Amino acid sequence: MQSFYNLEAIPELSQNSVVTFGVFDGLHIGHQDVLDKVCSIADAEKLTSILFGFYPHPLSYLAPEKCPPVLMCLPKRIEILQHLGIDTTIFINFDESIASMTPDTFVNTILLDMCCAKHVVVGYACQFGKDRQGNAGLLETIGKQSGFDVSVVPPTQLNGLPVHSTRIRQSIARGDLGLASQLLGRVYSVSGTIVQGDGRGKQLGFPTANIDTGEQLCPPNGVYAIQAKLEEHWLNGVVNIGIRPTFNGTEFQVESHLFDFDEIVYGETLEIFFIEKIRSERKFSTIHALRQQINRDIVAANEILDHQSQVITK
Repeated sequence: MQSFYNLEAIPELSQNSVVTFGVFDGLHIGHQDVLDKVCSIADAEKLTSILFGFYPHPLSYLAPEKCPPVLMCLPKRIEILQHLGIDTTIFINFDESIASMTPDTFVNTILLDMCCAKHVVVGYACQFGKDRQGNAGLLETIGKQSGFDVSVVPPTQLNGLPVHSTRIRQSIARGDLGLASQLLGRVYSVSGTIVQGDGRGKQLGFPTANIDTGEQLCPPNGVYAIQAKLEEHWLNGVVNIGIRPTFNGTEFQVESHLFDFDEIVYGETLEIFFIEKIRSERKFSTIHALRQQINRDIVAANEILDHQSQVITK
């Protein structure tokens, strides 16, 4: 799979293609249905498959105060898309040049001239062009006029409701990781660079890897049983999300204690898969009481991880 991250870097694409476009945050099961359609058409018609996406979210430019937290960082999206079989991914910043394009201009400039689209696949709720004037119906009309086919994928439903990124964010924010995983089609995870903390975990006897999760959405504060990926290594552990009230903390932190691992790996990327919540964060009266609770958390995490039924693709 080839990937491009700005319009100027994209070479001239001469092969006709099947294209889809959008944000694709989370690459949930609804997105997967769209991408399955893209790949099946590409295979049947011997076309290349292209995903044209926006990162960060367009609202970060249009209305930053309304921009939602991120479900999946860009490297993770690229990793998943490789598994899903897309030939070419293009992720660009949404800026004034894109925001000012009318629906016709977006189709002609991006989909036809740049991507050589012969077939465009979109979800039922797609919007595009200046002030989101374009929708699936208008795209079908333009397709008939300009000589390309359009397939509109109906909503994917779970428990009688449509699957969309907002629903996933809501489930994660209230701690319903089971529903979030069902909607995503995978265990929810966040990735971040390992940064230096203040060493309190090591002082307690439980060294931690602190990660900077940026704008990614984390579950509610508390302690969770996790599986973690560090380069090609898979590790079990626990993570504490919150402000560490026992130490009168005020700064949000994500601290992972990885079992049977005590290497110093600052600057490396750690991906944390949330398996199950163990308890909420709370303040302990003494360091001894906190240390005892951490030991109980580790026992609980091991029991959860020994019996967890969710599947993580390794």
